Amino acid sequence: MLAVAGSAVITAAIAGIQARTSVAGLSALYLLLVLWLGARWGRLPAVAAGVCAFLLYDFFVVPPVGTFAVQGTSGLVELIVLLAVALVTGQLAASLRRTQAASEALAAESRALYDLATAALSSPEVTGALSLLCRRAMLIDGVSLFSLVGTDSGQAVVLAGTDMSSDQLKQAAWSAEHRRAVGISISDGAIKLVKTRPDPREPAYLPLAGGVAVVRVDPDGHSAPEDMRMTAALIGLAGLLLDRRRAALESDRASGFEASDRLKAAILSSLSHELKSPIASLRAGLTALVAPRAGLEPEQKELLQDLDRQANRLDHMVGDMLALSRLEAGVALDKEPHRFADLVGSALRQLRSDLKDREVSVSADDDLPPVEVDEVQVARVLVNLLENALEWAPAGGRIALGAAARDGHLEAWVENDGPAIAPADLDRIFDTFWTRRARGSGLGLAICKRVVEAHGGTIRAENMRRGPRFTFTLPLARVPAAQ
Repeated sequence: MLAVAGSAVITAAIAGIQARTSVAGLSALYLLLVLWLGARWGRLPAVAAGVCAFLLYDFFVVPPVGTFAVQGTSGLVELIVLLAVALVTGQLAASLRRTQAASEALAAESRALYDLATAALSSPEVTGALSLLCRRAMLIDGVSLFSLVGTDSGQAVVLAGTDMSSDQLKQAAWSAEHRRAVGISISDGAIKLVKTRPDPREPAYLPLAGGVAVVRVDPDGHSAPEDMRMTAALIGLAGLLLDRRRAALESDRASGFEASDRLKAAILSSLSHELKSPIASLRAGLTALVAPRAGLEPEQKELLQDLDRQANRLDHMVGDMLALSRLEAGVALDKEPHRFADLVGSALRQLRSDLKDREVSVSADDDLPPVEVDEVQVARVLVNLLENALEWAPAGGRIALGAAARDGHLEAWVENDGPAIAPADLDRIFDTFWTRRARGSGLGLAICKRVVEAHGGTIRAENMRRGPRFTFTLPLARVPAAQ
């Protein structure tokens, strides 16, 4: 109606002007109407205005007036140009209107997403922020389900959104475990449904950094592109929040482990100090009972000797606990230059009676440079490694020690005949309380690692052809060792 009425008003104005004076180019007035209609209501009103202008201008203005006939070529050209310009102008105005409307919609969408992201990321509780996202997603046309699932400890749990069945949770756990999307993908900032599901009405699953987004969208594809973009943006924001939640859980778990380690170290240190004196008294009493003046029978002496061996083993274990607690407390090392051969000789003399039925060999150059180490602690490393080799080497088996200067440090090793270490255990073997034996504290190798690392070196285990080898490094001394 506006197109017809506007064209009629302009035609009347042109006819009135033409009746009083002759003015060229008055047909351009129709273009103002076409531009206004195209910019305000789109292409169809603008085209209608152009056609009405063409007809009215021809009938009431172009001679012969009162007919649709055109007199002369110039009049025909003017009408054709009027119609063409009106149609093109209307199309451009309508295109401008659509572009402006799309820009305004995108700006509104961006503002809404910004406000939502600000509210979600500033929320102190991640679960509350996830619930906010799910509520916003459910307002989108075509989205009938939007849930965020966490997969803590392999178990799928709905963190926010619509409740899910057990089968859907299993599917979400599978998607998270295999890192594979089911029925959905995100491309060019919008979600796209993939026809891989047996039932298109089933929800789609998209694995994220810290969980899974479960979405059910209208399978008929009637959802608007801006709705799909908004859904994809919400999924991306959900990924950030789920990753934040996972980081917080890992931080809490690490803090728990750290507190547990501190408590364990405190208990070990306390027990070690408290047990030292009773064990020393026990061993002194057993030694006195075994003396000839005690007048015990041979069977009684044998029993007491076995008790003394067990007390000695307990004393050694308590010593390991005390050494480990001191190392973890960061007690300073008493470093001095020492010849590595002297350290090896001291360890071999300490275990001389235990090593008598093993073949022990030492491979080290006589001109090895000295090492700057804590003599007591490095001796403990050598003794622990030799005891470990003694435990696993069969009777008559070989135990080999070696050392060589390489790249500014001393590299030493202890290896023995015996069973190989499982590849999965080569790194775990130095963990506190970890042991391959049915009996044992699991502290010996852990102490070796702490001592070596306290000296700035490294230690590793590897399997050789005849058995395992433990290799460690120590710093070279800057001054010669005392002779």
